[in-house]
Amino acid sequence: MKNNFPDLGDDTIYLMFSGLTSREAEALQKVHGTNALPTPKYRFLFLVIRQFKGFFNVLLLVAALVTWLLGEPVDAGFMLLFVILSVALSLYQEYKSNSAADTLKSYLVHTITVMRDGKEVELVTTELVPGDILVLESGDIVPADAVVKFTHGLMVNETTFTGESVSVIKKADTEGLATEENILYQGVNIVSGMAYAEVTAIGANTRLAKISNLATGANNESQLNKGIDRISTFIIRTTLITLLFVVLANVFIEGGEADIPHLLIFAIALAVSVIPEALPLVITFSLSRGALRLAKKQVIVKRLSSVQDLGSIELLCTDKTGTITENRLTYKNDYLINDSAFHPLVLSRLASHDLNERHPEPFDLASDQALTFDQRNEVDTYSILEEESFDPELRSNGVVVRRTDGLTLHIRRGSPEYFFAQGLVSRETVASWLRDEEDQGRRVLGVSYDDGSGVRFGGFVSFADNLKPTTASVIKSAQEMNVAITIITGDSLRVSKAVGREVGLFKEEGEVMEAGEFFALPPIEQHKRIGQIRVFARATPEQKMSLLELLKEKYTVGFLGEGINDAPALKSAHVSMVVQSASDVARETADIILLKPDLRVIIEGIKMGRETHANTLKYIRTTLVANFGNFYAVAMGSLFITFLPMLPKQILLLNLLSDFPMMAIAFDKVSKLEIKKPQNYDFKSLYIIFITLGLVSTIFDFMWFALFYKMSPEILQTNWFIASVITEILLLFSIRSMLPLEKAGWPAKPIIALSAFAFIMALALPSIPFTAEFFGFTPPTMTHLSIIIFLAIIYLVTTEVTKRILVKFLKNHSA
Repeated sequence: MKNNFPDLGDDTIYLMFSGLTSREAEALQKVHGTNALPTPKYRFLFLVIRQFKGFFNVLLLVAALVTWLLGEPVDAGFMLLFVILSVALSLYQEYKSNSAADTLKSYLVHTITVMRDGKEVELVTTELVPGDILVLESGDIVPADAVVKFTHGLMVNETTFTGESVSVIKKADTEGLATEENILYQGVNIVSGMAYAEVTAIGANTRLAKISNLATGANNESQLNKGIDRISTFIIRTTLITLLFVVLANVFIEGGEADIPHLLIFAIALAVSVIPEALPLVITFSLSRGALRLAKKQVIVKRLSSVQDLGSIELLCTDKTGTITENRLTYKNDYLINDSAFHPLVLSRLASHDLNERHPEPFDLASDQALTFDQRNEVDTYSILEEESFDPELRSNGVVVRRTDGLTLHIRRGSPEYFFAQGLVSRETVASWLRDEEDQGRRVLGVSYDDGSGVRFGGFVSFADNLKPTTASVIKSAQEMNVAITIITGDSLRVSKAVGREVGLFKEEGEVMEAGEFFALPPIEQHKRIGQIRVFARATPEQKMSLLELLKEKYTVGFLGEGINDAPALKSAHVSMVVQSASDVARETADIILLKPDLRVIIEGIKMGRETHANTLKYIRTTLVANFGNFYAVAMGSLFITFLPMLPKQILLLNLLSDFPMMAIAFDKVSKLEIKKPQNYDFKSLYIIFITLGLVSTIFDFMWFALFYKMSPEILQTNWFIASVITEILLLFSIRSMLPLEKAGWPAKPIIALSAFAFIMALALPSIPFTAEFFGFTPPTMTHLSIIIFLAIIYLVTTEVTKRILVKFLKNHSA
């Protein structure tokens, strides 16, 4: 038998747990397999395919193919490069973020003591089968789900499953009925005592494996991808409808003289020109920049799109233990007895177990750490003569100690109810003090001692799992940024309520509820109240995930967790975050890991996410207005002339050249007003801006069309090309912010530099003989350039005036 086990005094008890025979175990292993957690295989090809779940990359590949068929391999190559860069970076991030199931293996110990063939043997945990008898003692990690059959003072730590920071008592199953009082789950720690436990589930059938399945099975599409897909669908639908009208109109006007093949090539080139091909690269630049800035604050970003998704968070859900609180009990208060010869904290420390154990009992650690210098010296004068294990019926443990001067004490430590039942103290006497402590979420222990003259009550000591130093400021900052906070924890209702009250999360009692009580409500009532509850207590992993699914119907949800029990909820949330002290499973499941315990970086991350979203939106807004403005002008202009207003290669060159300054938008500055609220794609406002300002662009395009179309095809094409590049640059400067131009501040230096480059290239390409001939340009005259620049300035003023009117209109109709 293990050395620390009690003397059972009767071999019949030992024989009751003789375990399986080797032959029985071998037969059972053929039926149930090995005790190993299932590990999904994420094949590289599968990950590549997953990158194209979003519609936009597929759209770009099609556009690249069409461009190549049009005889423009350089432009097609650029489009393909944008896709490759975007996909490669996402692949790298996704590959690292899908290893949660593999990490679960770390919770399996290598060997464990088991009864086989009537004797104790050390067995590799993968060889366990249902029916095996585990021999467990302090420091062991339970290697499979089991039911306790015999126990002597067994206490376990289930923090990673329940969120409770206090050890739990386990009783023996005497009626053949498995309950929470006698079940041991794979991965929990044995804190003290010993037990014989019968294995009930192994491998894929354990609770740990089921949580793993929830964590790997719950997939949540990025808010960024959803928004981009919707924009892509809009672009295609609008483009196809317009092109169909233009082609049919040309055929109707020109009749039999219509050059159908040439017209179709022109239409395809126009369609390609509308696609914002640099969007994946702009997003990649923005997200990478955000990830690097977060890395400087010791934050690991595992899913790149989560940087922008951070900015869309409306509701931040968090576990309590280890995230809001420190997951470490500390001594808080005491109730002293006037005639007691000993301080209750000293008695509590003397009644503690060996602090050198692998997993010391939290109350023992807290009692030791709270001792003053004099109290520690006092404790050191005692030696332990006898330990009495925790009695689950009496809810107390005992110890006999002797002082160096020969004084012997018999100390008992336990719940207040034990001392009330013993008649050592009146409940009414301490009722007010106890109520105050419990209302603050504190755990209370009482102590008594007997020095040979009779048992005397020694007082109470209270302990609490303190808030992290930054918690209150983080929650306040989040609320200032219009981010609501909800606690979802496995801890008790009373403790959770106290924490929620301390950080100012709720005012009404109805804002706190046990998860089981909530799910007992009718579905209609659940949907009605889900956004009103600020603290959910006693939540299981499955309930946490269900709560997030309900919340996601109304909000963009971020989840900050820590334990194994948080893994499914982390996988389900729009954005999942964990702190460094989180379990391996939680860290591998999360999108973002905070290496520092300072939770203020979450708020910084949300700000960065909003900045990233704002810059991405700038690109989308600018490129849609510019591309569609030119698109409609060129498409409609083709109805009035017998030649193409712009050659296919010129259209593609225009799109590529104007994208250079737009790609630098990822590095642009963002105003405080733009990050005040959660960032989401406001498609209604986006479409109104695009249609209105696109119409302004189209009108000015027609001005250049009217000025130059009668001169010659080459003059119109050249001047329209130059004017389009210049106006797109000016448009970027105007609508990079919806604030007035003079209040928007200077753009980032890369934008200015690349805008200058695009402007110079727009003038140089038509002026250099080789490039002019290649692209079908003719050198522009100074008169024509003067007219173009003058109209471009008028265009900038018109765009600014229109933008200000739009801002007022959208503000008045935002409801």
